[in-house]
Amino acid sequence: MSRQVSADMGAVDTVMFRDDHLSEAASNNVWVVKDGVVMGPPKDHLLLEGIRFGLVEEMCQTHGIPFDLRRITRTELEADELMLSSATKEVLPVTILDGHPVGHGATRGRPGPIYSRLSAAYQQAKASQSI
Repeated sequence: MSRQVSADMGAVDTVMFRDDHLSEAASNNVWVVKDGVVMGPPKDHLLLEGIRFGLVEEMCQTHGIPFDLRRITRTELEADELMLSSATKEVLPVTILDGHPVGHGATRGRPGPIYSRLSAAYQQAKASQSI
């Protein structure tokens, strides 16, 4: 149902919350980037862990990008970057959220540098057939 709401609104996906904390998107995991740190909700009963969830963590570790799993509030989505990940979408930047550009400064409303690094790492993993 959430995917249909997204499609009706012209959006790629719906970012969902439980008790004002980020959980996931309708068909993707959601990643928040603030001050160079990739953050996601913890792996627990409130999250449907996508098939590429662990790959994002692995790519961050391999490429020296700080990574943190913790409860993320709705207000923290006013971040430097937002991304989605899934097997079908790979790593996808979120440039508009609720009609507002994501990010700050030169990358506001555009894919950011962490997304660029993770997207390149994902393509490298595909080329090496490690995924």
